[in-house]
Amino acid sequence: MVFPIESEDRTLRNLLMMFQDHARLVVEIYRKVLVMIDSLVKGEGGDLRGRLDEIEKVQLESLEIKRSIMRELHESGSILFNREDLFRLISKAGEVIDYIESVGVHLWGISDRKWKIPEGLGVGLVEMAGAVLDSLIKLRESLLSLGFNSERSLKLTDEVAQLERKVDTLHRRLDMAIVTSDMALPLILTLRDVSTKLENVVDTVEAEADLIRILAL
Repeated sequence: MVFPIESEDRTLRNLLMMFQDHARLVVEIYRKVLVMIDSLVKGEGGDLRGRLDEIEKVQLESLEIKRSIMRELHESGSILFNREDLFRLISKAGEVIDYIESVGVHLWGISDRKWKIPEGLGVGLVEMAGAVLDSLIKLRESLLSLGFNSERSLKLTDEVAQLERKVDTLHRRLDMAIVTSDMALPLILTLRDVSTKLENVVDTVEAEADLIRILAL
């Protein structure tokens, strides 16, 4: 006989494993975007179309996991008391991937048009993008800790919040550098969109961290 508490614990464990797998794919997708940024900043356009294809392939994998999570949550009915928080968590995770994929599309557009990113702006973009990666890694680590070490999970969500503030500062600095540059207007608009999407990533990651904090308490 399976008791309700045992059933809830088992369902939650299965869901956490899927969330952790999804977070792994988010980091994997973002690392591919980082490679694209590095290539553009160094003036080595290379096969950015191939990178974008890789991103879209992993994105499809993440979508399958998201659907599985949604299905599991739907089928769990009233077993999980934190079901709504888990729904919101996977929804936010999906938003993060959408933002990342959009950044990849813009980067490929810059490469396809053979636009050049000025060195100073490139440094700022790389710094901001690196801080966003740190936030994604901290979020994944927080998910990995959730369920067996709540204290560590909470500590990591605090670190995500600190990184969000850092990215916000870097974004303001980079945005000012972009709009006051002498680049052509299409490149200015495209880079501004890239930097804004990167900020959107970390803002959404912080929202995920808030939900993890609720689950960990």
